Amino acid sequence: MLQKTIVKNILTMAIILVLSSCNSNKSIGKQSTTTCEMDNTYTSEKGHQFGDRSRSALTAIFRTAKTNNFEAFMNIASDPYIQHSPDLPDGWEPVWKLTTERPAGFSSKKIEWLGSDGLLDNGNFLVMLREVNRGDGTPKSKIVDIMRFDNEGKYAEHWDIRQPLSDKTVSGHSETGTTGKFVEMPVNYSEKQEEANKKTAVKFLNRAFNKGALDNALDNMVYEGYIQHNPMIADGIAPVKEIFKSGKIPALCYDIKYVLAQNDIVVVYSKVTSSAGITAVIDILRIRDGKLVEHWDVVEPVPADKDMPHKNGMF
Repeated sequence: MLQKTIVKNILTMAIILVLSSCNSNKSIGKQSTTTCEMDNTYTSEKGHQFGDRSRSALTAIFRTAKTNNFEAFMNIASDPYIQHSPDLPDGWEPVWKLTTERPAGFSSKKIEWLGSDGLLDNGNFLVMLREVNRGDGTPKSKIVDIMRFDNEGKYAEHWDIRQPLSDKTVSGHSETGTTGKFVEMPVNYSEKQEEANKKTAVKFLNRAFNKGALDNALDNMVYEGYIQHNPMIADGIAPVKEIFKSGKIPALCYDIKYVLAQNDIVVVYSKVTSSAGITAVIDILRIRDGKLVEHWDVVEPVPADKDMPHKNGMF
C-alpha cells in the first residue's frame, strides 16, 4: 500500500549535475537562497513481497515483444497503461511499436549491481539502470526506468529519465558502475534498515540544503571517502563543498516524488525547479551504517507541457 510521507523543502545531491543543464561553464555568482513553496509529499512503499512477480511480468513483456505476440503482451499489460516518458505517447501501442521495431544499431545494457537480475524492487515498483545506444545517431545515454505494477501484477505505469554519457569523469569512475570496498563487503539489510536508510537520505538532504547546513551534513552524515559517479565531481567531501561555495549553482527547489530502497541502495526521484527551468532528477545513494558512501545521478530537463506527447507529465 502506498505511503505518503511529508517532507519540507528538500534538495538533493543531484544539483551538482544540474550544472550541465544550467550551463556548467557559466558562473552564476554567489549562491542565493530561496524559499521553496511546493507540494511536499512523496510516494514510498515497504517490502519486497511482489518483487519476483514484477520481475516475471517484465521478463514476459520483453519475451512477447521478441516473439511478436501482441495478444500475450496484452495479457501481461494493464489497460490503461500510464506513460510518463517524454519520448512516448500514452498507452500500450507506442510501447509495442518501440520494442518490436528497434533500429539495427540499438543496444541496451542493464546495470546488474542495482538489484537481483539488475532490478531494484520495493513494493509494486521496479527500478532499472541502463546504458543505451538508440542506434539513431544520438549519443549513448544512461537511463533510469521506474516501473509500477498493479495489484494483479500487471505492468501499469512507467517513468524514465535519460542523460547523455560523458566522455570522461573527474573521479575516473564509470557513471553507471560501482567500485571500492563497499562492493567487496556486501551487506544484506532488513526491511527495517531499508526504511531507516530512506530516512537517513531525507534527513541529510533536508539538513544540507533546506536548512542550509551543507558542511555540517557532509561532515556528519557522509563517509570521508565518498565515492562519486557524477562526471564533474571528484571523490570525497571537499569537492562537494567547493562546488557549492564557488557560486556556480543557482538557487534550486526540490520536490521529491518517489523514494524507493532495497538493501543499501536508496533511489530518489525529484522535480527540481531553478532559474534554468524544471528538471527531472534521479539520485541513487548507497548508505552504510547511517552514512552516505556512494552517489550516482541522472538529470533530464522537463519539456514544456505543449511539447510532451501526453498529459501525464514526467512525474
